[in-house]
Amino acid sequence: MAGYILILAVIVLGGAIATVGDRLGSKVGKARLSLFNLRPRQTAVLITILTGSLISAATLGILLALSQELQDAVLRIESIREQQETAKQELEETRAEKAEIEAELARSQNDLGDIRQRLLQTNEVLERAVNRQSLTQEQLDQLQSRYSRAQAELEDFEAQSRTLQGQIQRLQRERDQVQSRLRGVAGQKEQLEAAIKVAKDRLSQVESQKQALQGEINRIQTQLDEADQQQQLLLSQQRSLREEIAALEASRQRLEENVNILLLGLRRGTITIRAGQILASGLLQNMGDRRQATSAVEELLRQARRNAIVLNNPQQIQPTDQVVQITQQDVDRLVDQLADGQSYVVRILAAANYLQGESNVLVVPQVAPNQVVFQEGENIASIALNPSTMTDDQILQRLDQLFTVSNQRAIASGMLPDPVTGSVGSFRQIELIKFVLELKEHQGNIDISAIAPQIVYTSGPLEISLIARQNQRVILRSS
Repeated sequence: MAGYILILAVIVLGGAIATVGDRLGSKVGKARLSLFNLRPRQTAVLITILTGSLISAATLGILLALSQELQDAVLRIESIREQQETAKQELEETRAEKAEIEAELARSQNDLGDIRQRLLQTNEVLERAVNRQSLTQEQLDQLQSRYSRAQAELEDFEAQSRTLQGQIQRLQRERDQVQSRLRGVAGQKEQLEAAIKVAKDRLSQVESQKQALQGEINRIQTQLDEADQQQQLLLSQQRSLREEIAALEASRQRLEENVNILLLGLRRGTITIRAGQILASGLLQNMGDRRQATSAVEELLRQARRNAIVLNNPQQIQPTDQVVQITQQDVDRLVDQLADGQSYVVRILAAANYLQGESNVLVVPQVAPNQVVFQEGENIASIALNPSTMTDDQILQRLDQLFTVSNQRAIASGMLPDPVTGSVGSFRQIELIKFVLELKEHQGNIDISAIAPQIVYTSGPLEISLIARQNQRVILRSS
């Protein structure tokens, strides 16, 4: 509205000045006045020129007085052009950054596709393992039912055996009575001999029945022993399947977390610190009072701050900026726990995902007693395989399952895993390849065990040695 009023005022003022100039020029012409020794006609032309100049000056003055934008456009034209050139350069740089981000987005989308494919494969393996567990459970139920029936038959045969034993004892007592009567009564000798013969025949029949029942009892006992062995084998397979299912489930969860983290990075930018990432860690022990515990916690927080600055690269950071944020309640609880003088593993974890350049990182503490998890030489997990019938990839896959089961058992025993990767240690790739090549030189079934070469504590890491045995004899050991 103010612009319209300004335009209207300029038009009215220009018309008024033009009218005044025209009338002034006419009067000067009629009066035949002369200025600066000019002719009257030239004087009239000069008056007209001055009037036009006055109109232009008045219009420009009003516009400059009432419009700040026009003042900037007229008086700052050079600086505006320089800003325009700078804006063009920034636009070119922005376009280049856009191209780089689009390339990074394409690579991230390819990675996302690979991770999704691996997730599908893991889900298929998990489904097959669950089906195998169901089939094993059905076989175990059938075997237990057969075991119960065989146990009932054995109890029946034992009852019959006890009955026959009683009959044998009764017949033996009758035979003794008959022999006693033979010695006392000579007249009844033939009858008693016939009765003894009948008793012996019955005794022989009972003995035959006893032997047959004993053979049947032995056969059933053998079947029960075989059933017990099958039951133990099925239980061992069931435990192995459960461990494999737990390992596959953990792998599937890690893949899903990686997919979620990758999707978040595609939506928001480059993630430099992930949720649960360890920014600082330490083994704290022998803290005699709260003062020592507080000093140790502050040192861990300073270490976390340095690592956060290196990873996140915040802009315009000041030496006094905290960067790492933690609640006072978490600090107080941590100090109270450390002040009891026991040995603890303390880790400072990122509470969420943070993008590059963010200057505030919220952290949470993680604390656990530092205890012995595995003794030196303890067997952590075992597998069986025949390397002569397997490819290198198949052997590596079985060893990877051994490492996964070892990892899960270590976590279940109290070791603290890496919150991002879910692992508690690693095995050197060159040693693994060397072990596989040497393993391929052997024939037959081989048992491979993951052994703790030294005492392992909660703080980790988990270092394992691979030992291959054949017929209870060590044939290969990783260095």
